[in-house]
Amino acid sequence: MKPAENQPGRSEHPTLSSGLLAGAKRFDPESWSRLVNTFGPIVYGWCRSSGVKQADAADLVQEVFVSVAKGMPNFERQKEEGSFRSWLATITRSRVRDYLRRGANREAAVGGTDALQQMQDVADELDSLDSTICSEGIGGTIHRRVLDSVRAEFEPKTWQAFWMTTVENKLASDVATELNLSAASVYQAKSRVLRRLRQRLAELPE
Repeated sequence: MKPAENQPGRSEHPTLSSGLLAGAKRFDPESWSRLVNTFGPIVYGWCRSSGVKQADAADLVQEVFVSVAKGMPNFERQKEEGSFRSWLATITRSRVRDYLRRGANREAAVGGTDALQQMQDVADELDSLDSTICSEGIGGTIHRRVLDSVRAEFEPKTWQAFWMTTVENKLASDVATELNLSAASVYQAKSRVLRRLRQRLAELPE
């Protein structure tokens, strides 16, 4: 028998969530695409709510994920020190600060009272970034993204059967009649979609 210190602890066994992060670290195309598609809109929203112009927001999102890509090989998820979401928020705040400072510098070069006011506005915006860009409260947005993604994987009638029984809380027999399906098909549709949703939610990094 191997010594206890050589045996892997429970925390070393990979979970679906750590599996997605591991794939992203290897720059596996599917893992990376899912990461960006899930969190990209979150970053975009952070940028826009922080004062980034719509014309510049998409480019800034790209800058954020370039920084994520550079740092991903060294990222280690530790609950004591922070999660992937808080790490992403930190990177986004940094890129937004750079963006706002660049804008302030351009205005300062013009000179005048308007430039001074612009610089004060930027200072106020920088002070508010910690509350504007944070990992708390993004769960609902992420869940909606997952719902939309999973919905695209199923036939419309399958999704309707799931939605009507699970969200609208209708009886399976009534849903079966409305969708011209058997009751068994309704239960099967609900089970398939729920299973997929749980899988996709479990895969998300915290």
